Amino acid sequence: MTFSRERIVRGALYIAWLCLAACSEKRGTEPSSPLLEETVEYWSNGYLRSVYQHYTNARGHTVLHGSYRTYSERAQNLLWSERTFFNGQAIALRYERCGPTEDLPIANGDFELGDFTAWRLEGARSTSIQLVPSDDPQRGLHSAKLTLHSGDIVRNGNRVELVRADSGRYQRTHIYGWSFKIPIDYVEEPYWQALCQFHSQPDFAAGEDWNTYPEHKPPISILYGQSRCRLIYHDAEQVQHEIGAFTIEKGAWSSVFFQIGWSMNGDGYIEMYADGQPVTAFNGTDYKSYGSNMYNETGNYLKIGLYRDKQAEAINSVYVDNAYIEACP
Repeated sequence: MTFSRERIVRGALYIAWLCLAACSEKRGTEPSSPLLEETVEYWSNGYLRSVYQHYTNARGHTVLHGSYRTYSERAQNLLWSERTFFNGQAIALRYERCGPTEDLPIANGDFELGDFTAWRLEGARSTSIQLVPSDDPQRGLHSAKLTLHSGDIVRNGNRVELVRADSGRYQRTHIYGWSFKIPIDYVEEPYWQALCQFHSQPDFAAGEDWNTYPEHKPPISILYGQSRCRLIYHDAEQVQHEIGAFTIEKGAWSSVFFQIGWSMNGDGYIEMYADGQPVTAFNGTDYKSYGSNMYNETGNYLKIGLYRDKQAEAINSVYVDNAYIEACP
């Protein structure tokens, strides 16, 4: 994305300038005046993009000098990195949240190839999962429409889901996100309904397969009902915990963002935002909810769509678009 607007807040930030000057050996190249400017930039969705300090030198060039902070385009006011500059040179990296360092198989997350390349489809009918024209030009040409009927049984469940294999690796930290829409005519029923699952799988290296693998609840899922979504976590003992919730508007697109540290131990964590706002609770330091979130070292995989109680009778659809996965250092 590119930012859509910029505002410059001017002021004499003498303290920051003097601190930098005192700590640097580059006294001969410091600006002739301690007058700094602060620039604030925004992503096209209105979220904060960056805030940085700079001055204009004698040649009229902008020179970075002071703090430089960047923010996520997917979660509002989520700090991504913070650096310090002195006369155009980066002298300190104070914080860096996460960045893609590993190529994960997430091509065609926005379906702009015009098909479902790189996705595994789990639908009982030829019409269960379809590409439809996007209703928002900023989302590209296509979105996915997933429709579920009573009796549509796949893998012993009433489900219609898009699947990304190998998308939750042991002892790695990953970022996930996508957009989804619940249509206005979605029929509410008093049964559980899941919009996504981070699902476990057998430890194939240990000789397990799907026939011998014990049934496990997904360690992470989003359950839906009455325009409310609940973030569900199952611990190593299969005990269910609701660790967050958010509301959606039917007929409108919602976006979710996860940062997940995958682990079989207590250092595993889940951090989630919906429409830019935190879903997981603040723990005094950040919004990470800690606990084991894997059952073995094989890794988990992502499923997006609709999976529900077999008692459900309504014909319902959900829409999905703009999925991404990134691996952190």
